[in-house]
Amino acid sequence: MKKMFLSLLVMMLAVVPMMADNDKIITREELPEQAQMFLTKHFENADVLYAKAERDMGVVTSYDVVLDGNVKVEFNRSGEWTNVDCERGQVPDSLLPQGVLDYVTKKFAKAYVVEIERGRMGYEVKLSNDLDLDFDKNGKFLRVD
Repeated sequence: MKKMFLSLLVMMLAVVPMMADNDKIITREELPEQAQMFLTKHFENADVLYAKAERDMGVVTSYDVVLDGNVKVEFNRSGEWTNVDCERGQVPDSLLPQGVLDYVTKKFAKAYVVEIERGRMGYEVKLSNDLDLDFDKNGKFLRVD
């Protein structure tokens, strides 16, 4: 009985560290190519303060990048952006879907986008006036959230 308990304990101690999250600081060059191209296109002059590969069970699940100016960009494991948060500034118009840009410009001329999140169903946008707007995947306005 003691041997079985001891064997079970040893197996659990061996498996638990493998299950732990193993986030790793990486360089810009270690990001997927698609993420690197995104940063070059939309944040050409921004320096990467740090990039982190988030892992679960040893497999990269996402990437977090922090740029100067306190800009945070999240990518999925393929390097597609999922969230851009420009806490103290404006999300570049170049990355907004045309429908989102047109709607915000027309309806909220004095506000600008400070954060955009892309999901399966569409986009969630936060404006500088603290309004949250939802758009479908084609950039069509759905509702104020």
